[in-house]
Amino acid sequence: MSKAKIIWAALLAILYDSFWVWYGGNGDPISQADGENMLAQIEQLHGFKLEDTPEGSMSRNLTAMLPKDDGKEFYAVNLETRAQGPNAKQAETQYGEIVVPLLLERGGHPVFVSERAGLMLGKFGNQIDRVAVVRYRSLRDLLDMIRDERMVEGNQFKSASLAHTEVFITRPTITFVQVRFMLGMLFLILGFIGWKLIDWKQKTGKDRNA
Repeated sequence: MSKAKIIWAALLAILYDSFWVWYGGNGDPISQADGENMLAQIEQLHGFKLEDTPEGSMSRNLTAMLPKDDGKEFYAVNLETRAQGPNAKQAETQYGEIVVPLLLERGGHPVFVSERAGLMLGKFGNQIDRVAVVRYRSLRDLLDMIRDERMVEGNQFKSASLAHTEVFITRPTITFVQVRFMLGMLFLILGFIGWKLIDWKQKTGKDRNA
């Protein structure tokens, strides 16, 4: 194996390992003390008190999750009912411009976004316009995102774009969304192409020197 091939393979391995570590999803659980401290910062930033929020609020539900946290990745399923009017549509776009970068900075990203096309069973779906599934690296990352100052404006846009939303957290039993696998396959393809280019370049160089 030539030196160029070793360097190329090592570079791809370092890049993939770096992504694997950053993408995470299997970290340490957040402690009760750390979680409560982050929630207190969120309350101060967004201007509310936990005791003043209604049952079912995000702050109450996240507080209840702290002792159950395992440090692993999870998926938030959003059931959304849109607000009507052009201002709501603009607010939706502005919310996405704020929240997507915040997600990506913390290893999170949208996994699935879909518009309701009809009903198969039941009637609750009539109240839903869109379903969005979002991957979070950990509960700590979710709390860290909410306490980011940019989320103050982001929440205003979200409230303006939605008439109602329900969000629940899931951990997949079966999933075909394998980001690490897909990136690994991409790197294998890049590795193969790189090796072929190195072979071609070395062969071309030998032919010129012959």
